Amino acid sequence: MERQRELLDPEGWTQVLHLYAQAMQVAVALTDEKGRLMGICHNPQPIWSLARNARPDWGERCIFCLNGETGGCTAAGDARRTGSVALVHDMAGMAHVAVPLSFGDRYFGTLLAGQVFDRYPDPFALGQVAKDLGLSQQMLWGVARHQVPLSRSNLSVYGSLLLALGQAVLGQHHSVILKRKLFVSDAELHSANQELATANANLLAKVDELSKSNGEKSVLLQEVHHRVNNNLQVIASLLRMQAESFGDSQLANALRTSQLRIESMALIHAQLYDAADLRQVDFADYAMRLAENLLMSYGVDRDRITLSMNMGALKLSVDQAIPAGLILGELISNAIKYAFPGKRRGSIRIQGGRIESGPGGERIELALWDDGVGIPGPTPARPHGSSRGLQIVTILCGQLHATLEQTRGAGEPGPGAVFRISFPDRAFSEGGG
Repeated sequence: MERQRELLDPEGWTQVLHLYAQAMQVAVALTDEKGRLMGICHNPQPIWSLARNARPDWGERCIFCLNGETGGCTAAGDARRTGSVALVHDMAGMAHVAVPLSFGDRYFGTLLAGQVFDRYPDPFALGQVAKDLGLSQQMLWGVARHQVPLSRSNLSVYGSLLLALGQAVLGQHHSVILKRKLFVSDAELHSANQELATANANLLAKVDELSKSNGEKSVLLQEVHHRVNNNLQVIASLLRMQAESFGDSQLANALRTSQLRIESMALIHAQLYDAADLRQVDFADYAMRLAENLLMSYGVDRDRITLSMNMGALKLSVDQAIPAGLILGELISNAIKYAFPGKRRGSIRIQGGRIESGPGGERIELALWDDGVGIPGPTPARPHGSSRGLQIVTILCGQLHATLEQTRGAGEPGPGAVFRISFPDRAFSEGGG
């Protein structure tokens, strides 16, 4: 039992579960072998939070299911029995996967990921769940219809990735415990204590030096950005390896797309690591590096598709730069993949800057043009209205309180497309630079 508690220490899992939840945009939680929550539920979804607030006395039922007084969740049991990812959906139509945590022949607990709809929710089923929870059907439906369904195949892929991450963390924790057991003799323990004392003395000396330096905060913040960048790069590498292992090109492409999104976030932290001012990002420099990376990742012939940028000196706060960078990455990827089918030639232009918007202060405007095949309507060749990428753009615009305008262009050799986003300049409104 003592070793089990060490292996499932919630603090030791917090970082990897938090990064996974943010990267995949699903909820994730760690449970013990009896299904009890350990630590916290990372990135809980709105409908799930609404249900839990209505029924805090949920007891020992599955923490991800919304089955009220009836039914039961089989995912954790199936995952334990088969030793692989198991998928289930509840009465409300919300789906999740259960990932078993085992070492050798010993089962320790389960990782749950999901809290998403695997299809558009059924009003009748939601009405029954609302009744069981004591909620208004209109309230539950109002929250549910804003959640974008996630396909079962993608949820299964996310579960497989979580299985690999979970087993790696479990193995790492077990290795640490085993090594600690090997060094229990008095002489070795004394030596370790001496080394620890020396290390603590050195650390205290370093902290004292930093406390006397005007650049202490900058050094510490740079180290944080460096570590975040490293962690994001590790996740991106795992996604790339997972994509390479799939023969199904659709699944592989989905994982590669997620990899590029994570790398765009990592690029922000890499840039901040070398920046003199850690409060804001040189977005013009970031946008150029992002675009060049995407063109290289997609293997674009630069003689066939050209890129130009006019952004000037544009500084954004970190919390605005990350969603704005993700939006720009999605729009560039969309143009690369759909605007120039076959061997069609063309160009992509990016522009950005501050614009006056009256008494409310300044706004940031970003725009992307292409002179490709255009957007007469959603088509298989260029599915602007329904692509996963543009759904993500819409969500990120909500985070920025941004408006999104999508119009047909007027370029040559093709009609092309124009995307514009505009959002408040938070630094300006708060009195920043």
